[in-house]
Amino acid sequence: MFWLYEDELPPGVGVERFGAAHLAYIVFFLGFTVCFALFFKKRDEAGRRRAERVLGSAVLFFGLCEYGVTALAGRLGLYSLPLHLCSLLFFLVPLHAWIGGARSGSFGARLRAFLGAILFFPGLPGVWAALLFPDWLNYPFWNYLSISGFMGHGLVSAYAASVIVRRSEAAEQKALFRRDLKSSTLFVLVGAAAMYVFDRITGANYWFMNAPSADSPLAPVYERGGFGAYLLVFLLAAAAGAALCFGLRYLFSVRGKKDAAS
Repeated sequence: MFWLYEDELPPGVGVERFGAAHLAYIVFFLGFTVCFALFFKKRDEAGRRRAERVLGSAVLFFGLCEYGVTALAGRLGLYSLPLHLCSLLFFLVPLHAWIGGARSGSFGARLRAFLGAILFFPGLPGVWAALLFPDWLNYPFWNYLSISGFMGHGLVSAYAASVIVRRSEAAEQKALFRRDLKSSTLFVLVGAAAMYVFDRITGANYWFMNAPSADSPLAPVYERGGFGAYLLVFLLAAAAGAALCFGLRYLFSVRGKKDAAS
């Protein structure tokens, strides 16, 4: 069943949500993310760039595997476009990694800073929302789409940890905090608006702007309150996630460095 697509699978072969296999992936990538952050923190700049490029290339590999095999199977369609947040990250992460040597003040350096803000938010909470509530659990454990889904999202999580390490070491914490907050807000607002229009025109569900994924925690809201209630709660949850991520960053980085200097 390694190569089978969704409509070719027999019933009941998927991975159980929060079952042994699912929890194994969660625990592994949580541990891998923490270990990579500790490893990355101890490297010099040359070592950090090598680590970023190796991990970024691994993210790209799993992204290309998913799309390549799907294309060979003749299954590419409207839902195969790399427009979901996590699908975009499969290509933005290697771009961030390979422009790491850009000259300060150049377009490449500014683009890398913008991508770093996106990887912090909504990237990191986005991939963990997908890992905790994946929409590919109907595929068996040893299916290429299941493996690519878990591996791609998990490696993006580890890569995002390197961004957090770099941000925590920056000299101008307050200025960087403000720039990242603006970049993340711009990306989320423009992206959500674009995907809302695209979904309405095509009937797709990128960024889940039409409906929640199956078994999403927001599915009961959609079922009981309809699209309007779902969209409101979805946006409030995104705002709460941003407040939590940037609030914690402020406490541990901006406020922490200020206290250390006083």
